[in-house]
Amino acid sequence: TMSLQTNAYASVIMNASSQVPVQSDAYPPAKQNPLADKLKIVAKLIAGGLKTKVYLVSMTGYDTHNDQVDETDSTRGTHANLLKQLSEAVDAFMTDLEFLNIADRVAAMTISEFGRRILANKSHGTDHGAAAPLFIFSNQAVPGIIGVNPTIPAAPTTNSNIAMQYDFRAVYASVLIQWFKIEKSLVDAVLLKSFTPIPLFLD
Repeated sequence: TMSLQTNAYASVIMNASSQVPVQSDAYPPAKQNPLADKLKIVAKLIAGGLKTKVYLVSMTGYDTHNDQVDETDSTRGTHANLLKQLSEAVDAFMTDLEFLNIADRVAAMTISEFGRRILANKSHGTDHGAAAPLFIFSNQAVPGIIGVNPTIPAAPTTNSNIAMQYDFRAVYASVLIQWFKIEKSLVDAVLLKSFTPIPLFLD
């Protein structure tokens, strides 16, 4: 039954967790950064031997239709605070991966189902847009920025979008092919289209 399977898997998770009694002290105090708390668990489970290939953790708050920035200082506000939390959490996670001697076999990637518009709306936020940046964190990732600075229209409006440079499915395809070593023909079949791989990881 489902309950027996759930209990069996729970014991596997608990066993993996118990294999790692000590982790890096780079993480913020518990409950101060929820994303860091989640990534700390992921690092512990990987180091503990859990065979899960993909872990998904979430960070909310990016739907910034209002108060995305401080009205008097655009370097401050909700979005800046969110990126600070993301930065702190990822830095602690990567430090912990090194501490646990598993950094070379872990890659992390940000994903989102929407981007933001170019100009702020009247509520000092931005509405849903066509494109957004994506980060990949790994010792094995190609360093630097892939893509070019977007071209901003001469007279953008609140409806103007940044043009998408890479289809998100091309990113997923590249991760599946380069990181998970899945045959391109199978990836093409799953995604229902062939995408040119983007060089995301070192050989």
